[in-house]
Amino acid sequence: MNIAFQYIGDFFGWISWIWYVLIFVASYYIAKSVWMFWCQEIYKNRFDWVLLEIKVPRETLKGPKAMDQVLSSVFNLRNFPIGPKEVYWDGEITRWFSLEIVGTNQATRLYLRIVRPLMHPFISSFYAQYPDVEIVEAGKDYIYDYPDTYQALRARNYEIYGLELTQSKDPAYSLRTYVDFETKVGSEKGRIIDPMATVIEIIGKLKPEETVWIQFLCVPDTKHDTKKHWWIGADREINKMKETKQESHGAPGQEPTIRFRFRTQAEEKKLKHLEEKKGKPAFEVTFRSIYIAPRNIFNRDLANRGISSFLMQMNDDEQRIKKINKIRSKVDWDAFPYIFPKRRLFWKNVAIYDEYRRRFIPEETIAGKIYNSYPLRWCFWHKPMILSSEEIATFFHIPTSVVLTQVTMERIESKRLSPPSNIPL
Repeated sequence: MNIAFQYIGDFFGWISWIWYVLIFVASYYIAKSVWMFWCQEIYKNRFDWVLLEIKVPRETLKGPKAMDQVLSSVFNLRNFPIGPKEVYWDGEITRWFSLEIVGTNQATRLYLRIVRPLMHPFISSFYAQYPDVEIVEAGKDYIYDYPDTYQALRARNYEIYGLELTQSKDPAYSLRTYVDFETKVGSEKGRIIDPMATVIEIIGKLKPEETVWIQFLCVPDTKHDTKKHWWIGADREINKMKETKQESHGAPGQEPTIRFRFRTQAEEKKLKHLEEKKGKPAFEVTFRSIYIAPRNIFNRDLANRGISSFLMQMNDDEQRIKKINKIRSKVDWDAFPYIFPKRRLFWKNVAIYDEYRRRFIPEETIAGKIYNSYPLRWCFWHKPMILSSEEIATFFHIPTSVVLTQVTMERIESKRLSPPSNIPL
């Protein structure tokens, strides 16, 4: 009996060493996560942001392809950490920018939010493709038209509906883009079908008290060396479809037979889209939208179905857009965790209203996710989309003359030019 107790004691003594090792490993990863989050927050707080308003000319003949070129140009302004010092000491992360659409007082406004050091090259890229637009620094951020918190907004008898969208399939596959909306023949003015017409028409039908905010937070994709990068899935699919031989196993004892296969039209189209997306600049995009209205005229379907259809019109068999249910302003009593549905909805609205105002980019560290969580709504459900410059340009560009006939766009009558350089003083 004493020998048995001795063996049991030795066994538990050995187990205790495993606990020490596990605690040490867990403490290391927790400390690393907290340190990285702290360093990255210090780096973010040094950003000097500027909000620019894009004033649209009376007539614009250039379609989304010009915006595609703008995004391809600004992609080369990206930064990324190199070496342990920049990663673990400076906390450097890739700087992002925000493309925003605001519908208020039945008018549509376009905004661009960037860090001030990049303002000049960013604006130059715009003017190179859209020489007739006018880009000016906004006098006041439009988010200050409403209270700082959802609680204060609710106290003024307003309600909101917020949502985020993500991709439902492998991000290597692309959505339909403006290329699929344009005919191949005819003048540019006649063949352009503007995908932004949907959201501009929705804003044009808003009541004066209703407001819609839409933002595309774009982070240039710089993670090509990671094992989870979307290029890996793209290469796998491309190699699979380019394989012209197919091996089939014969009967037992017989050698397998090899036959040639030909790609179908659907596979040819899919292969073309995969290679095109891989060859274009890509961004991690967080799409976020908020609809604000007094409770007596609040229309949930306008945001839940109307605004989301703006992106979902680009769905096809290869890729689809879906709502992130754990983030959007909807809670059902029969959904997990089945309790406190009203309180969960309240904290969902608190979170998405605050995240929109902060232009919140999803955190990568566990410590950052925990720090930015809210009661009854954790910050683990954000899922940015991987979109190419062509896909983003489809959703956000200078509206063409196809939709400028509506009264919902405030337009400039003529372009403001600087004086000639040789004018006498």
